[in-house]
Amino acid sequence: MKFVMNMVRKSFKKGDVIFDISEKSDDLYLINAGMAQIESSEGMVLATLAKGEMFGEMASILGERERTARAVALKPAVIDVIDSKTMQRRLGEADPVLRALVRNLTIRLADANELNERQWQMLKIYNSLSPGDIRQP
Repeated sequence: MKFVMNMVRKSFKKGDVIFDISEKSDDLYLINAGMAQIESSEGMVLATLAKGEMFGEMASILGERERTARAVALKPAVIDVIDSKTMQRRLGEADPVLRALVRNLTIRLADANELNERQWQMLKIYNSLSPGDIRQP
């Protein structure tokens, strides 16, 4: 069986936004050169990725949805953008147990990212207080 991959190679300059929060997309990204950083809506760094690593997999695996994170090029980067149909086709060929496992792990990762961001927001609020703002018991 011949495998066809729909892919577009794109170049990004340092600081370019690869995708942004709330964009509707389910493409998958593979770093060919350079580095990318994945950031939450509040600016928390979720991941720093380099050559050979993929990102955007949550939307690709779970289906089109709004992006919950931002991807930014940390240095000039060459990234292959793989359309979700390619990923869905490959997942469709996988064992059903493996498909379920990948989906469950993806959901757990999304939940963990959300929990981490909530904790990070609470820490930012706490760190912004001066000692006089904190009541002692």
